[in-house]
Amino acid sequence: MRWGGKDREATRRTAERRQREDEAPRLAAAIPTLQGLRLEVMERSASISHPQHAHVRHVVVANAPALFILPCHDTQCKDGGHDLTQEILSALRHRNARFEGEDACRGTVGSANCSRVLGYVAVATYQV
Repeated sequence: MRWGGKDREATRRTAERRQREDEAPRLAAAIPTLQGLRLEVMERSASISHPQHAHVRHVVVANAPALFILPCHDTQCKDGGHDLTQEILSALRHRNARFEGEDACRGTVGSANCSRVLGYVAVATYQV
């Protein structure tokens, strides 16, 4: 079976993401007092108010990389995604128990900018 260009591109992106995760410092080392982290992620088109994709991610703090890069779920989006690393790590360093944010995809769909927007709510627990 021959792989098409989209399959090779997806495989390349996955390999690059895994390499970044492997090379990143561990979350437990970056935020030693962090015990638990749950991210509720909702993605929608900028023109639609209700989420088109939603999930909850329970982060295994002991093993997780200190890297929060989430893909765009529009299958037509090229070079998109959401890098939430700096804002999440900043909130965790300030020991925020609950925080939220929003990030617009920086990819393209055809000749236009991707219209996806990712919103998240994070709930963190810390050692006393």
